[in-house]
Amino acid sequence: MSQDNGALVRRGFSAFEQGDVSLMLDLMADDLVTYRADPDDATYHGKEGFLEATADWTEGFSDWSVVPEDFIDAGDFVVAQVRQMVRGEASGISVEAAFWFVFEVRDARVTRLSFYVREAEAREAAGLTA
Repeated sequence: MSQDNGALVRRGFSAFEQGDVSLMLDLMADDLVTYRADPDDATYHGKEGFLEATADWTEGFSDWSVVPEDFIDAGDFVVAQVRQMVRGEASGISVEAAFWFVFEVRDARVTRLSFYVREAEAREAAGLTA
């Protein structure tokens, strides 16, 4: 992967893990598009849209965390395999699952961030073969 693009995405994950939302948002373009394939094929616009997408996704969960496990080079794209760990607010049940995040990077900013539950869809979105 472009070392610059990979480093940018890694800085974003690091900022998120440290709770530095401002730094994370600084790495995103003002006209960021956030896309969530499942469960509703939803698209959000701008940095506020990203925050809304995250709030929608985590609603009903406590102790939510996302840990990157692998990064894949795809030119202007960086695919990150992540492990999401949550606990249901009402049930108290812990759930862990793998997801794939596809970051499109232009001019040193994330311009599009897409979330997938299936690796093949993420790879296709990044222009990689399944």
